[in-house]
Amino acid sequence: MDGPEADRLQLHHAVEHGPEGGICVVRCVGGAPRVGQFFTTKGLTGTLRLDRIEKFGRFLEFIDPPHSAKVHVSGGPLVQLRYGDVLVAVPEPDGVVLPVQVSPDWRGRLEDCGLRLVGPDGAPAGFPEVLRAHYADREHPGHPFDLVRSDAELDHLWDTLTRAARFASPEGEFHLVPPDPNGHEIGWVRVRDLVGTGLPSRVLVATGRAAFLTVSLDGRVLGAVTDEGAGKRIVVREGDWNSPRPVA
Repeated sequence: MDGPEADRLQLHHAVEHGPEGGICVVRCVGGAPRVGQFFTTKGLTGTLRLDRIEKFGRFLEFIDPPHSAKVHVSGGPLVQLRYGDVLVAVPEPDGVVLPVQVSPDWRGRLEDCGLRLVGPDGAPAGFPEVLRAHYADREHPGHPFDLVRSDAELDHLWDTLTRAARFASPEGEFHLVPPDPNGHEIGWVRVRDLVGTGLPSRVLVATGRAAFLTVSLDGRVLGAVTDEGAGKRIVVREGDWNSPRPVA
């Protein structure tokens, strides 16, 4: 299964994930993986289907070494995967039932988070592409804060940091990638926070994971919560947030 010619993809990180799959950044390390193939790796329960390969905004039928791409996979949760895991192509499972690729009711989910949708196309020209914002969130060495294990502490830290950075507009508005397995496909939406405090715990109650990505209306402040299994981290970056300078 893992011979030199096997189709293999090495995981860099998961951009979006949910119970049915998600979006990952991968590097091809063997063969020529194609859309429609199934993959597995050590420690993964079941298989994942490669639904889409995207590179520089173009959709590809296959990827070959040593290229990297953003891939959409389905078939199960991605929480079992870790950086550096190698997904190896396997035969199509007998009797497999392919999941329906339909976006869930993400608008209703926003309301459950205490957020009102102001507009799905409110991001100004030149606004950061979603994947680049995810890189700024995850790709830098180190985070400004240690793991937070208490939901109350997470809410307090989020409120304190975002207020200090003047993250939300006076009306409580900002841009957000809907906390949803298809959030990357939906892209930036403009929302108004109807509550004003404790956003991480509200997202946790509504979606089951306190993980989300936001940017201020002017693109100046990046705010994110990452769920890393052992705990959660808050990332708040001001100004040129593509540099590793955190908010003090």
